Amino acid sequence: MVNKESRLYPFIFAFIICSIASFMLASLSLKLKARQEMNVTLDVKRHIFDVLKLTPPLPKDVLPELALKIFNEKIEQVVLDASGNIVPGKKHEDIKEGEALYPLFIYREGGKVQGYCFPIKGKGLWSMLYGYLAIQPDGKTVRGISFYKQGETPGLGSEVESLGFQQNFEGKKIWDDALSQVEPVVVAKGKVSDRIPKEKWPYYVDGISGATMTGKGVTALLDHWIRVYEPFFQKQH
Repeated sequence: MVNKESRLYPFIFAFIICSIASFMLASLSLKLKARQEMNVTLDVKRHIFDVLKLTPPLPKDVLPELALKIFNEKIEQVVLDASGNIVPGKKHEDIKEGEALYPLFIYREGGKVQGYCFPIKGKGLWSMLYGYLAIQPDGKTVRGISFYKQGETPGLGSEVESLGFQQNFEGKKIWDDALSQVEPVVVAKGKVSDRIPKEKWPYYVDGISGATMTGKGVTALLDHWIRVYEPFFQKQH
């Protein structure tokens, strides 16, 4: 038993208290880290859910565990090579930077494909834009788009994250049947109806007022990524 009158007693007592506090803080940190990682994972999956237009939609107050369960049940994650072929046994986390391998999410209901989704990214005016693009089973039509990370001018270029801008893409075409070639969606400078011939409207969306350069960035990144995934969607045609 420690002698409380000893000169060492305060140091021993402080050491024990600090050790207990350190253990408690470390345990709490591990629990919070696991929860934070779960929230980050769920946030990414919510954007995938949003662009794929799940039926019924995922409730906003859904528990993380249930959301991940629904994701695993309805969405298959595959990896494509540069020729648009699925690479057997390859996982998204196995893709190394610089490899000509590309992640793809396939949404199914009742055994039938309802849509495809893949990540997109590219330079805006001031920042990199990160998001997801979803395509209908026909491989020709946009199902949805979502930008979840950007650093563009508030109130101008940042509107790429707005629901109004993103909804403009739904139903737009990425394939020209007459020419049998890919035709990526273009962000117009201003209103499509004012500047673009009517026969081209299916391939254009209205631009964001005061954010021409951000619109050009979105056009460029869509052109790039749609062409990257073109070999796969040609097979779906």
